[in-house]
Amino acid sequence: MNFFESQERAHKHTTRLIVLFGVAVIALIAITNVLILVVFGVVNSRQMQEGQSVVAQMDWKMVATVGAGVSVVVLVGSLYKMMALSAGGKVVAESLGGQLIPRNTEEPNQRKLLNVVEEMAIASGTPAPPVYLLANEPGINAFAAGFSPRDAVLGITQGAIEQLDRDELQGVIAHEFSHIFNGDMRLNIRPISDSWVL
Repeated sequence: MNFFESQERAHKHTTRLIVLFGVAVIALIAITNVLILVVFGVVNSRQMQEGQSVVAQMDWKMVATVGAGVSVVVLVGSLYKMMALSAGGKVVAESLGGQLIPRNTEEPNQRKLLNVVEEMAIASGTPAPPVYLLANEPGINAFAAGFSPRDAVLGITQGAIEQLDRDELQGVIAHEFSHIFNGDMRLNIRPISDSWVL
């Protein structure tokens, strides 16, 4: 697997998600307009039976007003979510049900995990991020979230720390550190802030 090819693919996926978000907003504006036109009787079947098209019956000033209103709601929602996420990866981890693993934990699996995270931090030359445990997740998974290494966090499932040996855990954590080091997590958090609005 070539890292740069994977990174380019991730950039293309992000671009596609942003385009789809734009299409979703346009569709939301169109659906809201149709709903308002039907509910308030601007478009009625009697005029259509007389041969007048829907387009001829439309009040374009109202269509523009509804479009502006929907756009403002989406924009305000996006800005609110971006502000909430600006607190860093902690917000993402906690929204997924993650619990911060204290640095002084005595639980063996958690202690092993924190030791691996500290080793990877030293090896990569980045600060050791806080680690969140998704305690109710039996599957094997992990993620890095945040806008920069300064506010990054690591999240890992209970299944991962229970089922993986130290070497396997090291590989998973090294992979997540690569996301922190290369800024991939910043690319992934942008579509999250937009998609939560819709």
